[in-house]
Amino acid sequence: MNASHVGRCGDAAQGSERRFSLRLVALAALLHTSAAVLAQGTFPGMEPGRVGGVAAEGQNPDKAAAAAKNKQMAQELIDQQRDEAARRLMVEQRAKLRERLERDAGLLRQPLELLAGMFQLPADLKLSPEHRGLAEGVLRQQRERAQAGWAAWLTEETTQGKGELRAEVAAQRLSNRVLNEVALWQADATPHPSDTIWIEALKTPAICQRLDQTRPAGQVAQLIEALPAEQRDAAWQGEAARLARWGQVPRQVPPAPDRAFEDELVAALPKLPGNSASLAPEVRNALQAPGWTYAAQSAASRCELLRWWSQEQVRTQRMTAPRALHAWRTAMAVRSSGYLLPDVPRSGPGATDANGFPLFARRAELAGTVVVEQDIDAAGKIVRSFVQRREITAAGVRGAPALALERELDAVSLARAATTPTAAPDPAQLRDGTATRRVGIEWVLPPGL
Repeated sequence: MNASHVGRCGDAAQGSERRFSLRLVALAALLHTSAAVLAQGTFPGMEPGRVGGVAAEGQNPDKAAAAAKNKQMAQELIDQQRDEAARRLMVEQRAKLRERLERDAGLLRQPLELLAGMFQLPADLKLSPEHRGLAEGVLRQQRERAQAGWAAWLTEETTQGKGELRAEVAAQRLSNRVLNEVALWQADATPHPSDTIWIEALKTPAICQRLDQTRPAGQVAQLIEALPAEQRDAAWQGEAARLARWGQVPRQVPPAPDRAFEDELVAALPKLPGNSASLAPEVRNALQAPGWTYAAQSAASRCELLRWWSQEQVRTQRMTAPRALHAWRTAMAVRSSGYLLPDVPRSGPGATDANGFPLFARRAELAGTVVVEQDIDAAGKIVRSFVQRREITAAGVRGAPALALERELDAVSLARAATTPTAAPDPAQLRDGTATRRVGIEWVLPPGL
């Protein structure tokens, strides 16, 4: 029975091949018939004289029927090929759609993963058991709060403007928003009873000595670990109060000049612009090393320099103690350079487009004004330059400063300000041999994404 079945399959296959061959012959006849003959209304395989399916006198009807059948077979083959092409196109389109949906889902997971990592404590972070319990309680509540609001954020960011945004644009805006909310937590200047604990802690180097964490939750936990054990609960209550304002607008943060608190210090280093007696000796001595740079310093050293600088503001009465505290917290806050678009260069020839607009700023949709302060000597030479304040907006950030992203336009602003023509100042304007001027650089986001 099996052999018989196989035989019938072979006969059927041969018949199919014959029909397929006939269709190819018919199609070839149609394609190779001269344009003149087709123009006369004559089908392939028909003799002149048979027009419109009616045989002229003396015409063989069998030939006319064969020609009509050939035409029908050719048309069927064309239809089959068209249908097959349409089917293949549909399959390709569905595959591309699946690929796009998978890619989009992956892109939209990125900001959610960024968010998840902001409030996790490293398992190997050295904390006392009691302190870890306090920290985990506050951070767990924050993870739940952020997760509960995520669906609304996702809807809001994917339906901005006309229609739905491309997934990569929505994902970037969500990432901007996540990181900026973390920075707003760290820089929150709303008064809280726990502020007195931090004001006292900033008076000595001990608060920064063991700091090696750069992620926000770990960093805050390490700083609180440096406090006396009896103060840790109150310190975490302060953090819980700040985190409870997650996603709310407006937010109370230091004014723009105070957010540039770090910049004036860095512009003066490695020379210390003040009384260095209260600076940790190991940090003070390190400043004398050849090739010293602020960027190359450890988290503990940067923390200590900022702590010392905050106390210099209080000592010289440029800031009150609460104001110096919030300036220090802001300078310690998370920044986009460590988390967003690591593949996009921030400096060098490939960092800007043909018009000089930073590629990162374009991707993150940053715009606004950077004010550069310059000290100019009696000859008109710029001897010191730093960012005095920033007024920057970022896509995804609404009702609050773009704290986590606002420094991304610093380098190009400083470079552009350096090319602004200078002149020797009026001698009456000189203070300690220099005069000060400020140059505002406005950045307008180019159209299109």
